[in-house]
Amino acid sequence: MDLIEVFGRVLFTTLVYPGLLFLTVLGLLSQWYRRKLVARLQNRVGPKYVGPIGILQPFADLYKLLFVKELVTGSYSPAKLLVYVLTLGIAALSTSTIFLPLSPFSFGVSYDILLFIYLTLYASIAFAIVGFGSVSPYPSFGGVRYTTMMLVFEPAVALSLLAMVRTLSPYSLSLYEALGKPRILELNQPLGSLVQVLVLAVAGISFSIAVLSKAMMKPFDIPEAETEVAGGYLAELSGPALGMAILLHEVELALYVLVFSNLLIPVPPMLPDALNVVASLVKYVVVLTLIVVVAYSMGRIRLDQALRTLFKMPLPLSILSLALSFLV
Repeated sequence: MDLIEVFGRVLFTTLVYPGLLFLTVLGLLSQWYRRKLVARLQNRVGPKYVGPIGILQPFADLYKLLFVKELVTGSYSPAKLLVYVLTLGIAALSTSTIFLPLSPFSFGVSYDILLFIYLTLYASIAFAIVGFGSVSPYPSFGGVRYTTMMLVFEPAVALSLLAMVRTLSPYSLSLYEALGKPRILELNQPLGSLVQVLVLAVAGISFSIAVLSKAMMKPFDIPEAETEVAGGYLAELSGPALGMAILLHEVELALYVLVFSNLLIPVPPMLPDALNVVASLVKYVVVLTLIVVVAYSMGRIRLDQALRTLFKMPLPLSILSLALSFLV
């Protein structure tokens, strides 16, 4: 295989499938599903005008922000720089998909989970930079709130991912291998299988709570609380900047839920075969539904309550799950 062919495969994986294009479509469809589900829970209708049962509403909203609305900037607001920062965040998330075995062109190496964590971390950094990228107090308050939570939920997310990957790929710590070759429920090692299930359960609880905070979903929607900080880190964004922020949020959430659902339920494995892809998406929808139902059954909490919750539950549980994974 020559260098040009390798470059072409990497480009296809990161830009088309399962990279940018796939994550964009999956993220926007997930936004529509999430809005519909929350509307049903709250006895509302939800999106219904653009496309059949409103399924194209998120696509129309994003198109309007990116290509129709004007990028309005304040006197001291570096809006164009913020668009660049958000674009880099989306690019980092798209690049991380090279370690997902959904595409026949993907590849994995030992310890690639560390590269995945490193690349996906930039999305949180981009949101923090956006929060501090305005002289207005409202985005600054949102940025401070998000950064404060980020210091707790990022270690919990990283340790939970490490625990799940180490359980399914104990020798190479490869996300690609953990998703493509599950090592669970081996009948000749019932005790080891029991420990694997326990690690996945503990890490799954930790990861779920941490991702709710990372995605700023209830009860952790503190950085963008409309009634308190007028939208928080999004308050000064408009047009393409707001569209890129929304796209980064949806792509990040879709990527994390896709990886988490297939690590939590590793049978069947995530492979490019048609049936396995369908199974992976079914697991994605199931886990997304559970996360949304749990999240929107609660109201927003204060920042101090959020920090206490993160310190008491996901962070210690992630440490415990990583420690248990060494017993596998």
